Amino acid sequence: MNDSTRQPLTPSWSELHAMILATSEQMKETDRRIKEMQEMHQETGRYLKETYEKTEQQIKEINKNYGGFTNEFGKMIEDLCKPAALEIFKKEGIGIDHIYEGPRHGRKEEEEIEVDVLLCNKTVAVAVEVKTTCFKKDVDYFLKQMKRFKEIFHEFEGKTIYLAIAAMRFANGSDKYALRSGLYVLSPLSDGIFTLGKPNKRKEF
Repeated sequence: MNDSTRQPLTPSWSELHAMILATSEQMKETDRRIKEMQEMHQETGRYLKETYEKTEQQIKEINKNYGGFTNEFGKMIEDLCKPAALEIFKKEGIGIDHIYEGPRHGRKEEEEIEVDVLLCNKTVAVAVEVKTTCFKKDVDYFLKQMKRFKEIFHEFEGKTIYLAIAAMRFANGSDKYALRSGLYVLSPLSDGIFTLGKPNKRKEF
């Protein structure tokens, strides 16, 4: 008889019983491991939830205790900047006759623009971004926002827009970066008076 006609062997009852027992034990072990993993997952979930809730509470406490101070400090810088910018740009030959009170907000579709200080006359406007500490990314973000300034603030369509950035501190050469990018730079001296840095080629919109 060749291999093609050979009948498959039928396991004996004892062999079949042993296979069933082994399979049953394996299934029990698998169920045990799955249960352990589920319990571990639940424990991890509880830990993450508790950690998140604690962190969220800490953030709320920080905002409660210091958020108001930060806002007031930023407003103080804006209030110092306005009269200083008025005099500085007058010396630059830009006679300002109007200062908008408070930040100027505008929105188009999903994009919102906020200008901290806005000075203007009939033909020219100066948009000033005010920061406590200025980084290069702040300069980039301000320039990106201002590309759509006239699309959102239609009353300025006929004016030339110059840009300036004022800060108590310029980090990592961000003042020089702003000047190279065509922005005026307003920085305070030790007595709180702002001084002006002038770009070689000022940015216009």
